[in-house]
Parts: sequence; structure tokens; C-alpha cells
Amino acid sequence: MPRIVNDAALDTLFRAARSHYVWLARPVSDTMLRALWELIKRAPTSGIPRPAHLLFIRSDEAKARLTEALPEAARPGLATAPVAAVVGRPLDREHAAAAMREGGLQTACLILAARALGLDCGPFWDFDNRIVDADFFPDGAVASTALCAIGYGDPPRSAPQPPRPGFDETCTIL
Repeated sequence: MPRIVNDAALDTLFRAARSHYVWLARPVSDTMLRALWELIKRAPTSGIPRPAHLLFIRSDEAKARLTEALPEAARPGLATAPVAAVVGRPLDREHAAAAMREGGLQTACLILAARALGLDCGPFWDFDNRIVDADFFPDGAVASTALCAIGYGDPPRSAPQPPRPGFDETCTIL
């Protein structure tokens, strides 16, 4: 029997969802971050037994170091977020290529889980991994995949969601 979520859940996860880079001054609790992990760790993966490594950053000092890896224009969106997350993947040679793909999948799961818990996200893919990895994963066992600002977005001050193409513009059924 298929499990279908209701329209309110679909709105929260997809229809009303958008990336946020302007934040309300409302903290994200440790309890909320733990609840987020409890959802992420159960999300579908490609079967690699090594989960993502999540580094949740709250301190202004650590966020300042993290934003050095971003282009100048992107820095405020991460620096002002209540929490900045670094999604890392384990660096083991046996599963290296799969771990890279898995990191992207787990970042998507992080965003959906955060939305399901009432949080907003602003993902960052364009950053200097060498800076992040040297500072936050210095032992070389983990590499960064993505950065994500997490908190409570401020919709009136956020950019509107850009238009999306229709089905016929991007999809094909064979």
C-alpha cells in the first residue's frame, strides 16, 4: 500500500519550499538538531554503511572561519544563520566514488528533514573544499560535500522563488 503524505506536508517539503539566506533571530536548539539527525540517519541511501558526518556550527568565530571558503557575496547568508552545517563524507578508498554521490543525497535528505521539522535551509555548493577540510576535518578522514545554512528564514526579506520549468520543458517519458 503506497504511503502518501497530505497536501500540507507536500507544501512544507516542496511547493512552498525555497532556499533561504536571510534569517530571523531565532535560535535552533540542540534538541532540534538531534531530531534532525534522527530523521537523516534513516533516509534512503545507496547502501554504503558509512553515514554522512555533520558538523553543526553555531559560534560566530567558527562561522567566520567557514565563510572564508565562500565567495564574498554568499558569506552573509551563512554567517547570519543560526546554524551552519558542514556535510562531510568519509574518505575511504573502497567507497570513494559512491561516498561522493552519497554526500549529495544526504545533503538533500538534510534539507528535506529540516523542512519537515519547520526549519529553513540555504545550501551552498560553490565553496573551497580545501579551506573547509583543512580547518574542520584536519585529520583527513572526512571531506566536505556541502554547506547548509539552517534556521528560520525571513520570507519578507528573502528573494522570491524563481520560476520553474514545466513538465514538458524538462521531462521525457519513453
